This record gives sequence, structure tokens and C-alpha cells, in this order.
Amino acid sequence: MISQIDLNLIQQAQRGDRQAFRQMVMHYQAFLYAVAFRYLGNAADAEDAVQEVFIKLWKNLSAYRPEVKMSTWLYRILVNHCLDMKKKSSYQNKKNQLSVETLLNHPNQSSPLHELVQTELTQLYQQAIELLGGLQKMIYVLRDVEDLPSAEVCQMVNVNEDQVKSNLYHARKKIQAYIKEHYSE
Repeated sequence: MISQIDLNLIQQAQRGDRQAFRQMVMHYQAFLYAVAFRYLGNAADAEDAVQEVFIKLWKNLSAYRPEVKMSTWLYRILVNHCLDMKKKSSYQNKKNQLSVETLLNHPNQSSPLHELVQTELTQLYQQAIELLGGLQKMIYVLRDVEDLPSAEVCQMVNVNEDQVKSNLYHARKKIQAYIKEHYSE
């Protein structure tokens, strides 16, 4: 779960304090990268997206309203940017090449067969996430992949808790069905 930063730090950054803005970047960078990576499936594109979001933040920080959590505001900027990236035709031609270590976040296993199976499952999992609809995908990534609490997910995607539960249930079922259908041991 991502914690909120001090409103005082945001106000300093709004007044042009570059050090305060740098602290904001350091605070939210890992969260935004993880979300962007899940959306885009590519480390370089995720890094570009996060960088663009921070540029947009710097240019529009004066428009920030304190009644909205900074993480929610940044998430919405990021998701919109990721969706724009995916709409571009050049992005559609890229293949999703993920390493097992990057996605599963653990070191190489002992046998080549195990690595092959893990790679296949990882690719199927990422493909299954890609097939989810917009809201289901957002909720699944935030809740199950990023492990954010339901209340924060509700606020980020502007839905109630029942909608989060329902979309999460259907997303999990779709992912499970996709993997069962496409994976043979």
C-alpha cells in the first residue's frame, strides 16, 4: 500500500521548490512504475509513461486540489497516458516480452524445464490481464497485483465497494478460465 505524502510538501512543490518535487517523485515512482508496467507489459514503455506523468504533474501541480489524494490524482493521469500509448498504432505492433524474474520477482529456478513452464505461465497470465475490460483491468491490477486496499481502489476508479468486488470476481474468473483454456501441462 502506498502512503500519502505531507500536504506541506505538495504546497512547497506548488511554489516551485524542486527539492520538494523530487521527494514527491521518489515517493510515488515505484507505485506508478508498477501500475504502468502491468498496463503496458514493457519496462521501457512503463518508464516512459512514468516520466511523462511526472512532467505533467510538474506542469499542472497548481491545479491539484488537496481534497483528492495525490496517489489517486497521479493514478488517473497515468492510466489516461497508458491508454493513449496503447491507442497508438506503433504500440500495437510491439510484442509482450517479459522475463520471469521481472514479473514473478524471484530468481531463476534450477531446471530449464521449470523456467520454460514459468515463462509460459507468465506470458499467459499477462495475456489474460490484457484481455480484461478497462474497469475490470484497472480494479484487478490495483487490488490483486498492486495489493491496494479496496477503499483506496474505490476512490481511485470512482466506484463503490460492491462494484470493486463484482469486477474483481469476474476478472479473476476470466483470468482463471483463460489460463486453463490455453495452458496444457
